[in-house]
Amino acid sequence: MGCATPWCLATLVAIALALRSGYAVSGLVLVSGYYFPTARTDFWLTSAPAMPLLGDLMRYTSPPIISWAIMPKLMRTLFAPRAIPPEFKNEFPISLALRPKQLRAAAEESAFLIPAAAQLRLQYRVSGVQLGSCMERLTGSSRPTSRRLHAVLPSSLLHLVEDAGHMVTYADAAGIADAVAALAPSAPVRTA
Repeated sequence: MGCATPWCLATLVAIALALRSGYAVSGLVLVSGYYFPTARTDFWLTSAPAMPLLGDLMRYTSPPIISWAIMPKLMRTLFAPRAIPPEFKNEFPISLALRPKQLRAAAEESAFLIPAAAQLRLQYRVSGVQLGSCMERLTGSSRPTSRRLHAVLPSSLLHLVEDAGHMVTYADAAGIADAVAALAPSAPVRTA
């Protein structure tokens, strides 16, 4: 799936940490991730506010207004074909997400999305980390990124969530919790 949301970026961060030595990672549960570089038409638009000078001007002028105007449609698209959950609709801080500093941070993340995926994909096959589960939306417009990762890591488990939209975390929270629990049935309990 194509994305530039924190969830997609979080999967790359989790994979990068798991591939580094010194981190005690026994497995990963990846949800709605971006694992392989793809041609993206939205790359230039979403990365532009990170550019010096021009990006500064953009973040304080038209993009916040445009973003505010398109936010309802964007949110419907992220959750489609399901409805936006009421708690998300009522509690998501849109005004904070559209602050100039946040727009810059999101643009910087977007700018690094493709290069980070390109760098990490070369390491997938040599990883000793167990991929407990890859969860992804399964809709007509879904890009099969989790299927592709599952093909590269045959010991992984793949769980496709029907009609979940991009926000699988809201569509199948119980399935995600079960996948996490399945990875650590014998994990030692830390005491304080």
